[in-house]
Amino acid sequence: MKPQMKNEIDTHIRFNNWAPSLVGWYRRVKRDLPWRRSKCAYAIWVSEVMLQQTQVITVIPYYQRFMERFPDVFALAGASEEEVQELWRGLGYYSRARRLWEGARYVVRTTGGRMPEDFASLLMIPGVGEYTAGAIASIAYGECVPAIDGNVKRVLSRLLRWEEDVDKAKSYRFFLEYIKIVLPADCPGDFNQGLMELGATVCTPKNPKCELCPLQVDCQGYSLGNPTVYPVKKSREKVKEVLRPTLILVCEGRVLLKKRPSEGLLANLWEFPGEELILDSLADYSWYDLYKTQVIDRSYDEIVEELLQAKTNVQGPLVHTFSHRRWQMYWVVLNLDAGQSLDVHNSEQTIRESSSDYLGSEDRTCWLDVSQLERIALPVAFQKIWSTATGITESVSNSC
Repeated sequence: MKPQMKNEIDTHIRFNNWAPSLVGWYRRVKRDLPWRRSKCAYAIWVSEVMLQQTQVITVIPYYQRFMERFPDVFALAGASEEEVQELWRGLGYYSRARRLWEGARYVVRTTGGRMPEDFASLLMIPGVGEYTAGAIASIAYGECVPAIDGNVKRVLSRLLRWEEDVDKAKSYRFFLEYIKIVLPADCPGDFNQGLMELGATVCTPKNPKCELCPLQVDCQGYSLGNPTVYPVKKSREKVKEVLRPTLILVCEGRVLLKKRPSEGLLANLWEFPGEELILDSLADYSWYDLYKTQVIDRSYDEIVEELLQAKTNVQGPLVHTFSHRRWQMYWVVLNLDAGQSLDVHNSEQTIRESSSDYLGSEDRTCWLDVSQLERIALPVAFQKIWSTATGITESVSNSC
């Protein structure tokens, strides 16, 4: 530890008597959550992944269904990625599901399915970072290691009146070293969960319930009269604004989907064909060029061109925001001739087989029965379009 950081920690260390108050408060008021009823490392791992950027009330039913379907690491590792993504549908941030599945396969492959039992070994699992490893190690195994997430950083920023940008590496290192000193060796799991619980239920981003806080007497932010000035955040990445034209092609009760690239935003998930554009508007945009670029199968060129020439009924915008990107989505619904013959298999089977077939294939498109859209891992952005677009129901029913 650098001398300067040690001096800063020594300055704050007089407040280290708050740990017993926090643990006692947590044990009295903690919420009865399904993942807290077990010390199973796998169950804790699943819950922590699901809780990333998602509210507890949303996670609970997903967690229960997930654990029923994949009760242990063997069940999860033995499933296909598509099965896992289908069960994750609606929870968002689908890359979490893929990393969890990849991690389970790693555990089965390297340890025979036995979950690692210490922080350092947990970090070896693909997709498991310091926070998740700290949470599992402290809660499941009682290892005396910190677990620092956004809630914890907010609590500590207010408690210590931390003036640095909370998202900088310096702040994380400081909080890490500070917690290592105040972390009680006999109950690290309850301490870590107490900090998370406090941040989630009392020391909230807006309108914190300071009157209910067990650390009020020690909180320097509260003593100033306005704890919400902390945490300090100076380095916010500007959200990138893009247009996202989208094609919805329907025929014989099926809709055309395309699989996204294996890396990047919404990796390996299904979408309606489209592209991102840095434009002010779509006034002179060629929807037919989009179709030719996105759909390799040339069977429908004539009818698509005819439909677009007749009338391009562009719908939207519908806005969907990711962490650092905002889509303004516009879409066109094209009902292909009911007489067209689609050379597809059962929709669920097609989706299943396509996952492996597409890895070495240039064509990553698939016709899917519209009744199956509620079962696959369709990103929320495209769920919004499907549920909002006018004329889709009529188009599909007329083509059946």
